[in-house]
Amino acid sequence: MRSSQSRRETPNRKRSPKPAYDRGLDLLARRPHFAAELAAKLGQRGYEAAEVESAIERLTAAGHLNEGETAHILVRSLKRRGYGRRRLELDLRRRGADETAAHAALEAVDDEDELERAVAVAARFRSTHPSRDAAALARHLERRGFLPRTIGTVVFDSAGTG
Repeated sequence: MRSSQSRRETPNRKRSPKPAYDRGLDLLARRPHFAAELAAKLGQRGYEAAEVESAIERLTAAGHLNEGETAHILVRSLKRRGYGRRRLELDLRRRGADETAAHAALEAVDDEDELERAVAVAARFRSTHPSRDAAALARHLERRGFLPRTIGTVVFDSAGTG
């Protein structure tokens, strides 16, 4: 009986939906978003295209939505988690980063930095999978998004030390 009462009460409660701008702020409070990503989420929530576009413009003008900063945050986060350049590029593209912001964020990823991360990932892999061969390590590094030249360097240079 109680559940039927709550079902009857719910339709009587009319709440006005939040404007797209406010919903965008809510989403940005949780984590940074790219403009394309935020627009897609707002569209999925039923907001009209014109309202979404206006909200994105206002959020950008107010400094809440910053493509460059979001791209740098994403790259730093993925680097800390042991991902390679290819994965960084794919995630930026998948999430809708604009080309300029993505390019600027990826400039911070140099070959030495990439190699250091790959060596660290390889060391963790070897410590948790001591019986796995070099091919398994190479596949693991590839799945993590490291470039073939980096994988070759890590696997070849450390083949005799594992």
